Amino acid sequence: MSAKTARAAVPLLAVLFMAAFTAACAPSTPQTPPAPPPSEALEQGKRALEQGNFDQAATLFAAAGTPEAKVYLGQSLTRGAAKKAFQAYDEALRADPGLDDAMEALGLLLADQGETAQAKTWLIKAGTTGGLSPEALVRLGDMFLTEGNCREALAAYEKAAAPQAAHAPAMRRLEAVRGLCGGKAALPGQARGVRGGTPEGDPEAGLYGQGGRSGRTGPAQAPAKPGPKAIDLNDI
Repeated sequence: MSAKTARAAVPLLAVLFMAAFTAACAPSTPQTPPAPPPSEALEQGKRALEQGNFDQAATLFAAAGTPEAKVYLGQSLTRGAAKKAFQAYDEALRADPGLDDAMEALGLLLADQGETAQAKTWLIKAGTTGGLSPEALVRLGDMFLTEGNCREALAAYEKAAAPQAAHAPAMRRLEAVRGLCGGKAALPGQARGVRGGTPEGDPEAGLYGQGGRSGRTGPAQAPAKPGPKAIDLNDI
């Protein structure tokens, strides 16, 4: 090889060396493991769901792809979203313990999860802190109604049906509950205490005080007739 040829080959060799060095040092892309068979993915997904690993469960159910797996997939996504929402509300209340919007949202979330006792506690706390939305008042009224506590249920519906809210579901509830409880609900114009409206209503209205069990004093009134121990909301 002549000197001229050798000099021409040096840059080419340097380029080839750098390319090989770069390729050797570059991080290798991890290979995605193959998806398990549908039946195995389904069983793994169920275990992940039971352990509260909702994201992992959703991935496995999606990989399974069977009709049964799709049902579990929906449950995983719903419960995973609820878990994240709960964490967000919890963080909001840790930062601002008096944030009534977070209290209400947490109460409604717990109600959706079937945790009625905790849900009622948070909704009452939100109502006494800053007021409830008409939707939350109806949910709270339903909780009282299923316990047979007509006074509290009527008070919640009345507030949600107030003119400043005029919440249609609350108005329908009032009409039905009058018959179930045997008491007279106040006219919508007499109800107060909806968020964004006038202050909380009359102590005798019973809301947030658990009705006749509140120990509140005031002018004597004929209470609404107690309802049965449990009322099926499908009846109204």
